[in-house]
This record gives sequence, structure tokens and C-alpha cells, in this order.
Amino acid sequence: MSGLFTVVVVMCASALICSLVQTFVTDGSTKKIISLVLGAFIICCMVVPVKNAVSSFNTDIEKKQNSVKEISTDDEAYSNAVIKQTEINLEATLKNLLLQNNITIKSCDIILSRVENNGIIIASISIYIDKEFVRYTNLVSSIVYDNFGITPNIMTE
Repeated sequence: MSGLFTVVVVMCASALICSLVQTFVTDGSTKKIISLVLGAFIICCMVVPVKNAVSSFNTDIEKKQNSVKEISTDDEAYSNAVIKQTEINLEATLKNLLLQNNITIKSCDIILSRVENNGIIIASISIYIDKEFVRYTNLVSSIVYDNFGITPNIMTE
């Protein structure tokens, strides 16, 4: 807005100077030179704000593109954090569920994966058990399948 104000002030001042030149300077080469200089000055005054407006427009576009990249990076980082925390919660739930059935496991790994529309699915479940719980392998598989909808990979250690 200040650029527009500056242009208006300069144009008014130039018009006033042009009318003074026309009134007080006699016809001749001096008047032509002064008119030529004032005309060039007025044209420059009109071109500079347009140039500034175009350059600020390009800067605004670059800032918006950078902010879109930052937003997508932030969204991706948030999505990864959600997936990691969900994996941790599901692993704790699985351990507790098996403990309720008197089955102790060494560890478990649940791997989640992203699908379309930011959906999350369980890609795989790996359960590590002691050799003394090998006889419960079928029970563990059925409990996991009933509660998580996926057949686990059970490994003995």
C-alpha cells in the first residue's frame, strides 16, 4: 500500500512541476529538454512499483512452497511417531493378553504399515518364546489371530 501512496505522491508532484514548466518556461529547446527529463522521471516512477510488486509476488510464492514442504515433512514425522507409538502399545497389549492365558514370552515385534488415506495395518507379528512354551504354539497363534486378525510368526529361543 505504501508503494501505491508513493506513486500517487510522485505523480502529483510531477504533474505540478510539469504545469509550472509549461507556464514559466518559454518555448524552445530548454522546455523540450525539461519535458523529456520529467517524462522519463514519470515513466520510471510508474515502472518501479510494478517491478517491486512482481518481485514480492515471486517471493510470496517461494515462501508458500517452502511452507507446504514443511507441512508435509511435519505430517510425515507425526505419522511416523503415531505408527511407532501404536506398535509399542500393541506389543504391550499382546504381552498382557498372553500373560492372562499364563503364557510368558521373551519378546514380540509388531510391524505396522501405512496404506492409502493414512490408514495403518498390521504387516506382521513376530513372537519369541522359550522352549518350555513350545507346546502352546497353537494356542498363541489362535489368541493372536482372534485378537489381531493376523497369524503370527512364532520363534523359539
